[in-house]
Amino acid sequence: MKKYLFLILLFGFASLARAEEPLPITWQDLQGHVAPYVDPFADLTNEQLYNLSVYGRIEQMKEWYPTEITEEMLEESEKAKAKLIEEEIDIDYMFEQREIIIEKRRKAALVTNDLLADKKIRMAGYMLALEFDNGLVTEFLLVPTIGACSHKPVPASNQIIFVKADTAITAGSPFMPVNVTGTLRITPQMKDLYLVDGQKEIQMSYTLEDTQVQPFVATH
Repeated sequence: MKKYLFLILLFGFASLARAEEPLPITWQDLQGHVAPYVDPFADLTNEQLYNLSVYGRIEQMKEWYPTEITEEMLEESEKAKAKLIEEEIDIDYMFEQREIIIEKRRKAALVTNDLLADKKIRMAGYMLALEFDNGLVTEFLLVPTIGACSHKPVPASNQIIFVKADTAITAGSPFMPVNVTGTLRITPQMKDLYLVDGQKEIQMSYTLEDTQVQPFVATH
């Protein structure tokens, strides 16, 4: 009887230990489920996107600021239009879809993965300190790419995590790669990020609490 009781306790402790193991996740895991949709802009080349932008911007200026339109601008617009027509790009359709796709992308950026709520997780990313105290950091944004939010575009809110570190850490560089382990909360909020060239208000969907932070180490 004692033998069986010992085994039950042993398996119970083993299960508890496994339950406390952090779940390794990636940035893609943070994205919630979004109904599939067709994005016609995804198939365009950079040149085609540029020509659409040029033509659309000048067409808008012709409506809003007709006195500011120059011959050079009209010529540039016509060249962009001709190139798009030559490549069989439906310009009117693209402009009709623009606002629709922008709204769908906006909604997709806000969707979180509720299955990860309140779970202990482990992941890697880049630290972007919110405040420095003698070179030490206790609160920072975890972002998926180096330079995000600073000299690169701000990621979707479900791709930014507000991190509260258990212990202050020394930031070796403005975008130090780190591994973090902590409890993930779904907490949509805004934070002010102070940069050399000014201030940005950053929207984020997640918070990581009781966090342990370590320099990034690749795992295979």
